[in-house]
Amino acid sequence: MAYVISFTIYKGGTGKTTSAVNTAAALSQLGQRVLLVDLDQQASSTRYVGLNPDEVNPTFYHVFMNQVPASVIRQETRFGFDVLPSSSLMAAIEESLEPGEERMLRTILQPLQEEYDYILIDTPPGKAALAFNGIVAADMLLVPASAERMSIDGVSDLVNHVQEIFWHKFREELRDQEIRVLFTMYKSSTKHSPGVVQASKRIYRENVLNVYVPETIEFPRSFEQRTPLTHLLPAHHGAQAYYRVAEWIITHARAKT
Repeated sequence: MAYVISFTIYKGGTGKTTSAVNTAAALSQLGQRVLLVDLDQQASSTRYVGLNPDEVNPTFYHVFMNQVPASVIRQETRFGFDVLPSSSLMAAIEESLEPGEERMLRTILQPLQEEYDYILIDTPPGKAALAFNGIVAADMLLVPASAERMSIDGVSDLVNHVQEIFWHKFREELRDQEIRVLFTMYKSSTKHSPGVVQASKRIYRENVLNVYVPETIEFPRSFEQRTPLTHLLPAHHGAQAYYRVAEWIITHARAKT
């Protein structure tokens, strides 16, 4: 059964899509079978891997409406992993989902579980219904947080909400769910980023990964070229960070089984 990881934080602009796509690419380069799930109506992960969300038909909308199975919209990428692409129609799903429907994505992904080693979910920002679906579907929440003071509040907001609401409401499904923090946009040449990480480690201890993704112009450039940095510039220190994230995931998931 696939190990499901949701890249989740309610705050936007923290490198969530960059992390989801590059981790998917790194895992596949390490020989793993990977499915990337794009839940965001902005379809950034879909665009990142070179797909046009306007050409996706049928769409995730039809999957959520129980008109087609997820396998029908699944597409292969040039980078060794598959994707469930998003489109602007996800906005209609966001509007239609009601409290009590947080298990829908978990149910949608169930038939695909045996085909993959890892399923990675790129969730939308904000306390949105689709973000909640991404949380409930996951074995682990990997929280991409930019290495700045305000990000600690964003991590705290997510962790408190998950522990106080979701872990109580979905006790059976989420009894083994874990949360890990991945710092992005890290500036090693300053005192600020290391200070933020150390402050977070005092709160979250071993739940903060010892991998820090550097701030670099190469990530937006890789998005513009519709190619994960792990493929575009595999020796770049940004790409190497995601290889280390992928290696940690593999080691950790194997230890859980």
